[in-house]
Amino acid sequence: MEWGTIVTVLLGGLIGLGGETIGRMGARRQAQIARQEALEDANIARSQAIEDDSRREKEARERVAVENILSAYLENPIRLVDQANEETVLSVTKICLTLGFEQSFILDAELRQRVAEICYILDIATDGDVGGYSIAEVGFLSRSETRMLMGAWARGEEFPNSIEGWGELRRSLAEIEVNWQQKLREAGLRVKVPPLSIY
Repeated sequence: MEWGTIVTVLLGGLIGLGGETIGRMGARRQAQIARQEALEDANIARSQAIEDDSRREKEARERVAVENILSAYLENPIRLVDQANEETVLSVTKICLTLGFEQSFILDAELRQRVAEICYILDIATDGDVGGYSIAEVGFLSRSETRMLMGAWARGEEFPNSIEGWGELRRSLAEIEVNWQQKLREAGLRVKVPPLSIY
């Protein structure tokens, strides 16, 4: 055998071995990329599952809030006639407490704002007439307004305009707030009622 043939065979073997090594390195790199992509996909799926669980929990809590708000009106009756003023004030106060707490769990911003507004007006009404309406009238109107809003929410409909009477209270809210703030100052209080927009 000649030296040239031996060298050629050896070079051919080395080239084959080098090609195989390069192929293995490429396959190893592709496997690393595939593992990295699989890990990223798994992390995205896990994050999405956590977000989905959180959203479902918040939506479930929102349903409970709506149920509690509606129950507050059932459990604390407000009658326009034949109910002592003290009973009306107690019912309105309990309803107001429920609205004030549960509105925090309402995800729909417009509904949350409208419920906060109802609570705000009820709270003022516990201290006397509001916009020319007695506490019993304010409580009665708030019940009808709340039921209308919750019904629209449950059906997935747009929120309608306020019912007659409640719409008047909403339109005169700025004046109601000024009168309430004046009453607080006359009582020697320095507290300023925060705007509804914070809710």
